[in-house]
Amino acid sequence: GEIAAALEPRIQMSEAMQAAKVPTEQLGAWAAYHRGLWHMYRFTPQDNAMAAGLFGHAVTLDAAFARAHAGLSFTHFQNAFLGFRSDTAGEMRRARETAHHGIDLDPLDPFVNLMMGRAEWLAGDLEAGLPWMERSIALSPNYAFAIYNSALVGTLLGEGPRNEAKVVRAIALSPIDPLNYAMLATRALSHLVRGDYAKAAEWAGRALRSPNAHVQIYAIAAITNELVGRRSEADALVAEVRRARPGYTREAFLKSFPFRDARTLGEVERSLGRLGL
Repeated sequence: GEIAAALEPRIQMSEAMQAAKVPTEQLGAWAAYHRGLWHMYRFTPQDNAMAAGLFGHAVTLDAAFARAHAGLSFTHFQNAFLGFRSDTAGEMRRARETAHHGIDLDPLDPFVNLMMGRAEWLAGDLEAGLPWMERSIALSPNYAFAIYNSALVGTLLGEGPRNEAKVVRAIALSPIDPLNYAMLATRALSHLVRGDYAKAAEWAGRALRSPNAHVQIYAIAAITNELVGRRSEADALVAEVRRARPGYTREAFLKSFPFRDARTLGEVERSLGRLGL
C-alpha cells in the first residue's frame, strides 16, 4: 500500500510522458487524462487551460470516466484559487458540479472524493470539506495528496500540532510530490495557528523555494515575515504578490484561508493591513 501510493505520482508522470508523444486528437481517454494531470500540476494559467481541454477530451470519449470529471474540478479550483479567471463564483460552482459528477460515477475513487472535499473548502465550508478528505484517506490510507489536504483544513480549523504530524507524513510518503510547496506551506500555517511565527516564517521560506510555489505561498511568506518583524522581506514578497496577481486583496487571501481561530484571524488581518493588502 505505502509503496504503491509513493509510486503513483511517478506512474502518472510516466503515463503522461507516453501520452505526450501522441497528437491530442488521437489520444484515448486514459492517455488524455494523464497528459491532463501533467499540465494540471504546472500551476500556470496556460497549463491549467490545457489540462481542462485534455480532461474535457477524456470525458467526451468516455462520459463515465469519474477521474476525468475530478480533473476538471481541479482545474476549476485552480482558476478560482489562483485567480486565473475573473469569474471566481462561477469557477467555484463548476469545481463543485464536476466533483459531484465524479462522485455520482464512482463514489469509491479517492481522487474523486478529495476533489469533492477541496470544492467544499474552496466555497469556505471547511466543516463540509474535511469528511470528504477523511473518506479519501480511508479509501487510500497512504494517499499523500489527501493527507496533506486534510492537514491543511484541520489547521485552518485551528488544530496545529496534530495536523503538522499529518503533513510530515504526507511529505514522507511523497517526497517528490508536485504539491510539495503546498505541504511545506501547510507546515508554516500549523505554526502560525500556534502563534509560533518564527517557525511559520521558516517553513514558508522553504515553501517559497520549492518548485511550483505560487501567489498564495508568497502571501503566506509575506504575512509570516511581517509577524516576526522582517518588514523589508515582507514588503518584497508583497511586491511579488502584486506582480503575479495585480489587484490581489486581503479578502482574496482570507477567502482561500478562512481561519476559524479568532486570534489567528485577527493577527493575519492586522498583518495584511500593515502590509497594505
